[in-house]
Amino acid sequence: MINEFYIYLLYLFYGLAFFTMGAAITSRDTSFSNLKIVRYLWLFALFAYTHAFHEWSEFLFFFQADMPADFFTVFYTSKLALVFISYFFLLKFGVQVLGIVDFGKHYFALLPFVLSLLWVLLLVRYGLKMTPDFYDFADQWMRYLIGFPAGFLAGLGCILYSRSIRYVSGKGAANFIGAGVMLMIYGLLTGIIHSGTVLPVLQVRVELLRGLSAFVILHFFMNALHIFDIERKAIIEDSLHRFAKSEKLTSMGKLAAGIAHEINNPLSNVYLNVERLKKELSFEPASVKFAKRFMAIERNLDRASKIARELLYFSREGEAEFMSVNLNEIAQRTADLLGDQKKEYLICYDFGSIPEIMGIPWKLEEVFLNVLMNAMEASPSGSVVTISTFQRDDEVVAAISDNGRGIAHKDFHYIFDPFFTTKEVGKGTGLGLSICYGIMKLHDGRLEVRSKPNFGTTVSLIFPEGGKQKDA
Repeated sequence: MINEFYIYLLYLFYGLAFFTMGAAITSRDTSFSNLKIVRYLWLFALFAYTHAFHEWSEFLFFFQADMPADFFTVFYTSKLALVFISYFFLLKFGVQVLGIVDFGKHYFALLPFVLSLLWVLLLVRYGLKMTPDFYDFADQWMRYLIGFPAGFLAGLGCILYSRSIRYVSGKGAANFIGAGVMLMIYGLLTGIIHSGTVLPVLQVRVELLRGLSAFVILHFFMNALHIFDIERKAIIEDSLHRFAKSEKLTSMGKLAAGIAHEINNPLSNVYLNVERLKKELSFEPASVKFAKRFMAIERNLDRASKIARELLYFSREGEAEFMSVNLNEIAQRTADLLGDQKKEYLICYDFGSIPEIMGIPWKLEEVFLNVLMNAMEASPSGSVVTISTFQRDDEVVAAISDNGRGIAHKDFHYIFDPFFTTKEVGKGTGLGLSICYGIMKLHDGRLEVRSKPNFGTTVSLIFPEGGKQKDA
């Protein structure tokens, strides 16, 4: 009797371990997290809570001799329902985590419901008689069919998922592995080995090992949850870094505006003098040689002027008039502006029937021009550049696609940063996509880039239907 009392007392602490797991999940703020597992932790929390109450109910068996006869059926049915619900949630959690890592995503999706249905059919075949033998049969087959698979799949899911979070924390990943291994062991102890079994080598009852494994799961699980603290810290540090960078870029923008204005003044003067010299020397015998030199001068002046213009676009915050515009017309007009530059490429149009949006035409032309220039510069001569427009739900989309060299993975996170460029020195300022990003935000739109190295890039300009309405 004393030994049985200690076993039931063990169930109290055993249940406490699972209750603590549930409380650790529900009390933690994970709303900021980008980790995919956060979407399914509530399933593990429900498993932990219901399993805790199930284990605590075991303690009542110590007083079963004093139970009224009519209370027996209600008590056993409630206990059976609790353990079924807890295993079902654990199995569902395991299936969902395996779906995150694309391991048997389609095969396991209906497994919780299939196994539950199979268990119910076994009970119906046995005969739904509320007797101790029936409850023992129902409990044992539930552990075989649901308990063991639940522990095994949840553990396997945690182990496989750990590989995807090593970049956040190697220690956190190791704790997910530890929790996964112990869940698989717990699934074996609770699903395959009968309660009351004395293990031959260790000479201890299986309940003791179940309790120990629950506390080890708690240890690993609590440490694994620290990965959200690490992620939060990384997000805060990144935000501070971006804020500091934003302040720096604001100052750089003001400086860029001043430089651009200072550059434009002498450039205008040089242009005027070049035009006068061309007229004065046009009658000289060496005018052909002079013409070549003038062409070189004008080409470099154009380059300098373009740099100054991009600096002004980058720094300008002035207001402009919004009007109703058609993206098909903007795209066509911008492509026509390319003139001789587009002769080496095949520009294809796939315009859909789209509604007009509210926008600033010259700013939208700047976006299309930058994206088209990038597409052509990234593609070999003779390549196809496609401009397509279509409506998607309540959005109007314009997509520019090329089959060029694409964007390297290491560069992808920096493509919208001002002054970041992969071009050679003198070939680009790195302001093109930064300007586009700012213009799209001004129009309450967004800019999405999909790219695969050596297979090309697609830049999507996405506007809300109707566009931004300018306040009066």
